[in-house]
Amino acid sequence: MPMAIRSLLRQELPWLISEIVLLMILLNANPPELWFWLVVFLVVFGYRIERWWSSRPGS
Repeated sequence: MPMAIRSLLRQELPWLISEIVLLMILLNANPPELWFWLVVFLVVFGYRIERWWSSRPGS
């Protein structure tokens, strides 16, 4: 694997794993805690989108 892909994977892999874990928790959550985990997931997902948007070339 080229170095750029390997470093990108090393940087992004923990975020992808955390999003998958949060989705699994969200799918198995009881109603009282469902809203909490939904907000946590949306905050993490929103942060990732904002980082991606700000790192685009020309921004």
